[in-house]
Amino acid sequence: ILIQWHGGEPTLFGHKWLEKAILTLQEEGPEFIWKHGIQTNLMNYNENWNDLYHKYFESEVGISWDPVIRLINRNDPSSHEKFNQKFWKNVQKLVTNGLTPYLVTTATKTFFDTFKNPSAFFDLLVENGIQRAHLERVTETGYARENWQKIGLSNKEYSQKMQRFLRFYQLWKRNRNDGMPDLNLSPFDGLMESVERLEKNQTGGYGCWSGACDNTFHTIDSSGYKRGCTAITSEIDNKWAGNKILNLPDPEKARNFRTISCKGCPFRPICSSGCLALSMDDGSGECSGASKLFETAQFLYQNDSKNKEFA
Repeated sequence: ILIQWHGGEPTLFGHKWLEKAILTLQEEGPEFIWKHGIQTNLMNYNENWNDLYHKYFESEVGISWDPVIRLINRNDPSSHEKFNQKFWKNVQKLVTNGLTPYLVTTATKTFFDTFKNPSAFFDLLVENGIQRAHLERVTETGYARENWQKIGLSNKEYSQKMQRFLRFYQLWKRNRNDGMPDLNLSPFDGLMESVERLEKNQTGGYGCWSGACDNTFHTIDSSGYKRGCTAITSEIDNKWAGNKILNLPDPEKARNFRTISCKGCPFRPICSSGCLALSMDDGSGECSGASKLFETAQFLYQNDSKNKEFA
């Protein structure tokens, strides 16, 4: 059983609280194998957390970073500079201490505006010792809903910007110098593996395109247990959610209903329409599964295969 300590910021309770929670799980369920992951902004990173990550997290730490919108003080837009300084300083400490960072950043409008040259983002990662990272799609829930005009993307905008990043990423990997650290950037590597399966007449999607989160993810928060991942459960019984609340009590049923319109899509064997928190058809001309992104991934895969055959 994988427990992903998420938030908010899960380190705010302190390292002693988290260790006690981990030990409680082990004591109450000795028949299970417990694994632990975390998603932290590193603002509280110190020797105590370092020891905890080595002891219970297999020396891997999920870290959250976003350009511009990550703030030390939410009422001070300029405080993102202080956040950046402290964050990257702690990343260096973390790597020096023998921990492996896995960076998650949100694919917002702000992110794409910041990295108009995608290669600058790839270089930023490897220069700071980060070899695994994930671009997480932003959904119109919680904080993002309040700021959707500033950070949100339509299905079409997301697809177009991710297509461009994918092309740059493939080119960047092909042209990097020998001896440079490897980089695995999700979802791009997973998408390329998906289209490879499709070319081989195999099925199975990657990540949020797989639909696996409908029955393998569960949320436990201050209100108790909820079925599904935090993207679709964060607003249930949340008094701060506002008037528009996403509530999907049966994710599998919701998935089956929305994928009716996927009939005839050539990418159906590797795509289950994407995250349920997204509108399947938002009027932008692209679906929530980002079919044009899959077309680009397939084109790149086929083109690469032809070049290898020619060589």
